[in-house]
Amino acid sequence: MPPDKERALKEVSEQLAEKLQRKPKDIVDILRRFRKMEEHRLRIWHHGGGGGRETCKQRAEMVDTLFRRLFEAVITSEGREKEAKSFVAVAFGGYGRKELNPASDVDIMFIHPAKQPTAGQEEIIRTITTILWDVGFKVSHSTRSISQSIKLANEDMVTKTSMLECRYLAGEKEVFTTFKARFEKECIRGKEADYIAARLANQAELRIKYGTSVFLQEPNIKNGCGGMRDYQNLLWLAYLKQRITTFPKMVEQKLLREQERATLEKAYDFLLRVRTETNYINGRNSDQLTLQLQGKVATNLGYPQKSVLARCEEFMRDYYRHTQDIHQITDTACERLELKKETASGFIAFFTGKRPQIERFDGFYSKAGLIYPDTSNIFSEDPLRLLKVFQYAQEKKLGVSTELRSLIQRRLKYINREFQYSKATREIFLTILSRKGEAARILRMMHEAGVLGRYIPEFGALTCLVQHEFFHRYSADEHTLVCLEKLDDVFSEKNPKLANYLSIFQLLEDPATLYLALLLHDTGKAANRRHHEEQSAILAQRVGRRLQLTSECRKSLILLVDSHITLSTTAQTRNLDDPATILQFANIVKTRANLNSLMLLTLADGMGTTDQNWSDWKENLVWQLYRETCLYLESGPEYFEQQKRDRLSIRGEVEKLFTSDYSEEVDAHFQFMPERYFSTFQPEQIASHIKDFRQFFQWMLNNQGPALAPYINWTSHTDKGHSEVCICGWDRAGLLTRIAGAFLSAEINILGADAFTREDNLAIDIFRVCDRDHAPITSKRKIARMEATLSESLLHESFDFRPLLHKPSLIQSYRLSEEVEIPIRIVIENESHPVYTIIDIQTPDRLGLLYDLLRCLNDSGIEIEFSRIVTEKDIAMDTFYVTEKQGGKISDVGTINRLQKQLHKAATGNY
Repeated sequence: MPPDKERALKEVSEQLAEKLQRKPKDIVDILRRFRKMEEHRLRIWHHGGGGGRETCKQRAEMVDTLFRRLFEAVITSEGREKEAKSFVAVAFGGYGRKELNPASDVDIMFIHPAKQPTAGQEEIIRTITTILWDVGFKVSHSTRSISQSIKLANEDMVTKTSMLECRYLAGEKEVFTTFKARFEKECIRGKEADYIAARLANQAELRIKYGTSVFLQEPNIKNGCGGMRDYQNLLWLAYLKQRITTFPKMVEQKLLREQERATLEKAYDFLLRVRTETNYINGRNSDQLTLQLQGKVATNLGYPQKSVLARCEEFMRDYYRHTQDIHQITDTACERLELKKETASGFIAFFTGKRPQIERFDGFYSKAGLIYPDTSNIFSEDPLRLLKVFQYAQEKKLGVSTELRSLIQRRLKYINREFQYSKATREIFLTILSRKGEAARILRMMHEAGVLGRYIPEFGALTCLVQHEFFHRYSADEHTLVCLEKLDDVFSEKNPKLANYLSIFQLLEDPATLYLALLLHDTGKAANRRHHEEQSAILAQRVGRRLQLTSECRKSLILLVDSHITLSTTAQTRNLDDPATILQFANIVKTRANLNSLMLLTLADGMGTTDQNWSDWKENLVWQLYRETCLYLESGPEYFEQQKRDRLSIRGEVEKLFTSDYSEEVDAHFQFMPERYFSTFQPEQIASHIKDFRQFFQWMLNNQGPALAPYINWTSHTDKGHSEVCICGWDRAGLLTRIAGAFLSAEINILGADAFTREDNLAIDIFRVCDRDHAPITSKRKIARMEATLSESLLHESFDFRPLLHKPSLIQSYRLSEEVEIPIRIVIENESHPVYTIIDIQTPDRLGLLYDLLRCLNDSGIEIEFSRIVTEKDIAMDTFYVTEKQGGKISDVGTINRLQKQLHKAATGNY
């Protein structure tokens, strides 16, 4: 015990003995000072590099000391020594394990032998817990008889787990001894199998809730895969299975190797240290390691890199490495305990007790769906087996046992330059990649064993690389593996929505090139380049040469990697009804085979980012671009004639939805609407818009509003979290700016927009909007305010929105940390289109962003011909096709520079 702590304990004991006999109220002040002093000492210890476990242990011991002095003082001052001898206070949960992070609950249970506590005991408990709250602890306490405690433990697995680690604090030790004996006899013996089943089921539930991967972008320190709960689970399971209470004893029983034990203890200490820091930062229990927290934690834990991003990357690499160690070692130990098996499909099941069949092959044997090594020298005899074993796993649909995985990890030195360039290894690897729908599982096993990163070091550089990007949920390597799994899912036909992709996949003659492209598509991120796809293509070329791919395969590989985001970005940001867009994209992909592969890669990349990232709206755009490009590649110039015929077909479908009195309106709509409109909407939607235009004219004829006021139709999509707002009326200069301002005045956020102008000067603008909570707009007050503001603004050319908007609460921005903002990207270029200048803006979203951007363009004398407004995960990605006021591209360099500066001000809210 440090001398200063010993002096503090002596001092508080003397004060309690001297003063509390006379004045119990002094307890709070004395103990509060003691706690403050100790917490200050622990914070210094922690920031000085103190270990996570030791810091938590010292905090628990501080609470022990404080509680025992308090218990003694309350008993003595109230003359209740007799009642104190008939009940006991015990610590349980994290406090019971002596793992107490700052701001964590102090879990205490008061146990008495009788059916009910006496009035004196209740008074003692009430006084103690009240004082603990007053001192500043968050106390979770209960009072139960021994029988009640036993009954509750047998009814609830979580309670039983807490009581497993309970320890004596104060009171009658004989009561505690009796409780522990009955708990062991009535709650443990004979109930081991039920408890183990419940614990494994709970672990599976946590995987569903918090993710099945260690490599989440924002992991949960306590309950996530490889988190603190996995470590604790192993100890609980080992106790129930073999009455083992510590990891050194697990080493003695050969359930762990000494190196595994040391690695496990180091990783857990790291997590406790991280959790201590997150709780210090937030002032409360904080298990989610968010992007905003990561930079602060890395800085406060003393990572030395110069920039916050670099510190964050290094910290998260450590986090992923330690949690992966916990995940893999605890799984290995559970397998040795024969608690569970991992089948080839990844499910967890109990052994049935039947003797599994054993098959032997090439130095391995399979049992219960897993491959095991015959001896420990199989790889020194033949290093080629380091790849062969995964080919066997694929062909025989087996998993790799944790024992074999551990052996592989200790033999990675055999994967050297000679191994990488060997013809035999090349053939095995490409064979693995050639099996449609069966590659991802094997590549993941290779990665977890360390083989994939050694054999393809370009991919290995992504290991544990955190991605400071807007949409990615995983680390770079995990994202790639998830993408590969999504591609496999297409061939497995698990999802009926993927049927169209399956038909493309079935036509694919060279799946190995596609799988390899997906494996390498993000490798450039390890170089920390702004345009990672270019660096990824360079690395892909290197891998293609090393694997001695044919010239055609290398060309396809490089094209797929270099253009892996082109299909998605073109679909989302470009005018797909413009022939120039189709021509430009077709010149990139060149062949139908490349287009098919790129379509599958785009799907896998989109779904592998997050499940929410691949929306129906985005998918429709991608399919539109795919189909239009297919038609062009197949028919050339005749493609544009086919578009006109398709328009006639759509018109026929729309006419079926109307009676004859709509014929003139249908004629006008199909005559005056731009081509891109008809490829954007289905016949039912087009019919709805025609009805909206009729409502607009009736609105005017009936004098229900001013002539310039539009007709507005609101539709809520609760399942998608937004409302769709269709605005029909006369077109005019700055219309979009006024609409955006009206939404902003009602504090409505714009997620996306499509604007169309008919040749008869009518406009229809469709906006997707939501409230601050990303829910549809249901407030009648907000709707009425938006409509009234828009109508008023259209009546007055010089309408000023500023008095309605200058509210600090309206500004919302997304920050990675307090030190680093996600960058704003503004590109103004004239190369992509023969007629228009294209402006691409990517920036953190906020309420009022679109209004500021549109106002900036309007004030700069810029005409907007086409716009695509997209918002995902708080990031705005807006594209504008523009010309100067007099027509033509914006070609003057000075004008472009000034416009870029003004748009940057608008994006930051400073315009």
